[in-house]
Amino acid sequence: MKLKILFAGTPEISVPLLTALASRLDVVAVLTSPDKPVGRSKQPQPSPVKEEAQRLGIPVLQFDSLRTEARQAVAKTGADTLVTFAFGKIFGPKFLALFERTFNVHPSALPLLRGPAPIQHEILYGYKEAVISLQTISEKMDEGDIWATESFKLDGTETTQKVAGVAAGFVPGVLSSIDRYSSRPQEGSATYCTMIDPSMAVLDFNRPAAEVHAKIRAMYPWPKARAHIDGREIMITSVYGGFEELENQESVPQLPPGSVFAFEKKKGLGVVCKDSVLWINGLQLPAKKEMDHVAFVNGNRWIVGARFDE
Repeated sequence: MKLKILFAGTPEISVPLLTALASRLDVVAVLTSPDKPVGRSKQPQPSPVKEEAQRLGIPVLQFDSLRTEARQAVAKTGADTLVTFAFGKIFGPKFLALFERTFNVHPSALPLLRGPAPIQHEILYGYKEAVISLQTISEKMDEGDIWATESFKLDGTETTQKVAGVAAGFVPGVLSSIDRYSSRPQEGSATYCTMIDPSMAVLDFNRPAAEVHAKIRAMYPWPKARAHIDGREIMITSVYGGFEELENQESVPQLPPGSVFAFEKKKGLGVVCKDSVLWINGLQLPAKKEMDHVAFVNGNRWIVGARFDE
């Protein structure tokens, strides 16, 4: 069965799947969100998926809504199959009726964690295994039948980008031989997750180190975990270690939570949490680039001895 695919996606997490699909199947067009103003210049910037589609030479469609104009443009592509991963909009019945087949890539063991941000919540909750489900798109959120699943281990070092690589290695193979598969209804009780928003990214070092560690990873690459220190906001972009290191927790110095008490080149900046030490090794000041802990301390020595949330 030769599929003519319209791929719908927007953020960086969708890019590896688009690349993999284009290398094995016929992706006739890409649907992505309109360019949005970014940074101080407020110049419109293309989505990561648009940039990759242009690199691959695939036509790009962008619409504020999926009404008549969008449907007419999609119909002209000749696509008979819709594949979506983190597109960011809901498909209505008239739009879905344009396709013979529809597939959604959802990073959870459905019906668990239906909703817009499953992998972020799996990281937040400390899951040690995650699942990608390839499902039919239904009019109700994530209720479509399951075609195939792929499970993968989480070791406590992952950010959301982990699922991007797994999806790219799993989905194209299924779609290449989809006539060998049959779908099945979801079974069991459903649970739901919410949209991630910047208010969820605020760190509290009075919480256990494992919880803070998970939040930093779950909020990367967007909206990025953040806290205040020395009167300024700072984003924390990465942390040292995984589940194994967190299980062998270090004793806590007799200092208030949030205290930056040490700097080690191999591990990062040591920060006191409720029950143990957290080592931060990626930081970013507003309007600046991300830096590792060594580069950051070289230009900001004040941080050693300072205190978050003070």
